[in-house]
Amino acid sequence: MVKLHHFHREKFAALTPERQEKALLELLTALENNISDAEYRRLMIPHIRECLAWSAPALHKKFQSLLNMEPASQPHDILKLAMHLLRLYKPSFDENELEIHRFDGLPHQTPEQVPFPLTVILDNLRSAYNVGSIFRSAECVKAEKLVLCGITPTPPHPRVIKTSMGTEDRLIWSYHTHTEVVIKNLKHSGIPVIALETASNATSLFEYKPVRPVAVILGNEALGIEEGILAQADAVLSIPVYGWKNSLNVSNAFALAAYHLSGITCG
Repeated sequence: MVKLHHFHREKFAALTPERQEKALLELLTALENNISDAEYRRLMIPHIRECLAWSAPALHKKFQSLLNMEPASQPHDILKLAMHLLRLYKPSFDENELEIHRFDGLPHQTPEQVPFPLTVILDNLRSAYNVGSIFRSAECVKAEKLVLCGITPTPPHPRVIKTSMGTEDRLIWSYHTHTEVVIKNLKHSGIPVIALETASNATSLFEYKPVRPVAVILGNEALGIEEGILAQADAVLSIPVYGWKNSLNVSNAFALAAYHLSGITCG
């Protein structure tokens, strides 16, 4: 179980009302971050109620809804109550901070062998958040490796770590300055290189039938894949869109393509 935040009565009661309020909000933040852990809820909720009882009278009214929170309450009810107070009284609260590790590492019911493990090439991506998300999706499909090129942020960049959710240590990855060299080496090894791009000559991703492991290139969020890199690809694939926007976010596009190109089916 994760570390439990805890205050002693004397120390908490000696705080100013402002510090007591901040402490209550930090306890609620910790509870919200670990909402799926039943043991954490069992221990933390009584402590939050204790701290409220030790607080200045003005805080009793402000946070009186906490008295409706019980360890046996439904997790979704606890979450709604905690989120309501955090949104009201914690201006710095970042709803993107939530880390979900529920059921990570449990045995899967589906076969563990992925038909065609991917090599993933990130060509000059700008966003560390996107890179971390791609790590997470790549780990879910048991990618062979990731190659981060050019300006692409790499672990241990904190924003990569934030969205990779622990998967950066479960994947083989490397950094190279020049994407062209990476592609040349892969093709020399007999691995086809696929570019995922909204180019005019692109074929629909879903018309491509994977029959062997491939490498997939993802390009810069604003500029896409450089023309020189695109020319080296054995195929250019795009994801059909039917709305006003002409493409998906690069990490979302990769998640969709990763399952298809890895040969993972729903059957």
